[in-house]
Amino acid sequence: MSNSPLVSYTRISPFRNSPRNHPIDTITIHCYVGQASVESAGAWFQKSNSSCNYMIGADGRIALIVDEGDRSWCSSSKANDNRAVTIECACDKAAPYAVNGKVWASLIALCADICKRNGIRALLWEGDKSLIGKVERQNMTVHRWFKNKACPGEYLYSRHGQIAAEVNNLLNSGGTARLTRIAGEAAATVEQMRAYIRAVNPSVPQSVIDMIPFYLSEGRAEGIRGDVAFAQSCLETGNFAFGGSAVTLDQNNFCGMGVTSNGMKGNSFDTPQLGIRAQIQHLKAYANSNPLVNGCIDPRFKYVSRGSAEFVEWLGIQENPQGKGWAAGAKYGEKILNILGKITGTAAEPEAPAKFPYKVRVKIPDLYIRKGAGTNYQKDGFTGKGVFTIVDEADGQISSTGKIGKWGLLKSGEKGRNRWICLSLGDSVTEKV
Repeated sequence: MSNSPLVSYTRISPFRNSPRNHPIDTITIHCYVGQASVESAGAWFQKSNSSCNYMIGADGRIALIVDEGDRSWCSSSKANDNRAVTIECACDKAAPYAVNGKVWASLIALCADICKRNGIRALLWEGDKSLIGKVERQNMTVHRWFKNKACPGEYLYSRHGQIAAEVNNLLNSGGTARLTRIAGEAAATVEQMRAYIRAVNPSVPQSVIDMIPFYLSEGRAEGIRGDVAFAQSCLETGNFAFGGSAVTLDQNNFCGMGVTSNGMKGNSFDTPQLGIRAQIQHLKAYANSNPLVNGCIDPRFKYVSRGSAEFVEWLGIQENPQGKGWAAGAKYGEKILNILGKITGTAAEPEAPAKFPYKVRVKIPDLYIRKGAGTNYQKDGFTGKGVFTIVDEADGQISSTGKIGKWGLLKSGEKGRNRWICLSLGDSVTEKV
């Protein structure tokens, strides 16, 4: 019995029975009170005398807590948990225990994937407790039917019919529910990507380690998964060893762009960031028809049939339904996903105490605010002197030479993630208070 390929974090709970004693034919959705991360929830399920098969964190990432082949301790019913895949969803701390859009999207995708792999043709919901176990009429159950609890909260409970409809729409959408979209939020972190490349290429140049944050920042700017781009770069450059590659490190071309036949050198870019930006733009050309946010520097953007490879699996011409794509080699997209799976499977560091928000004092009157984490983003005025709240951090360019430093997201720009200040200019400019 397989687990979902949508998983980006695994921490198996000891509170389970192996194997389950009934085939999977039901899905039970729960609310995990609090906008928790998969790491903090994974830690909780190590000691809580309870578990679930999957946990969806507040950022939409999906964790495997108990293998699908095993019974979780989740619904206060052995019979239900033996036949159901149980899913905990990070939610608000108070009724109606609403989930955010990222959790909702991951829940729909995960339920569709579970159905696909376990032969469940459709999700069925009538909201009728008397139909427990009668899966030909209803194959969704809720915790409150087995114990006096609010779970899954009124927000999710009242939307079970909508969940079933959206999942069934995916199941009937031509078999794309299990494919991996190029557009979206990255699942891998900078730390995971750095740990992966150091493991597979101990001699990786420091310049490569330094530029990795650009995959996420440039990807985020265009709505493209930067971790997919990084995995593609690992494939194209032989994990940045460039053995047998048509391009070299000094070209700042990490995706073989412009190498359209044997012996061609390919395109070159002035800085690593610009090379990564061009790669992200080229992926966006394939992923959808949305306009670019940054000015186009991809010299081959105009040659792409926009939106012709929405999924990573379709980047290979041989696997693309339209016969289009990035590369001619067989299973090109699958190779990228195999690398991505290894990156996201890199063991995470123990969760650090929450570091946000915190306050910094700005000591000069003319510290620029930027619309993104880097000097390459547009200026948006000055902070002035004073104390400001920082709600997030990111690595980004701090000089025209491409030097990387730390940037802080101002609370005033939290919603649009568009007001950043540089925190790497020394204590004479900013200091933590």
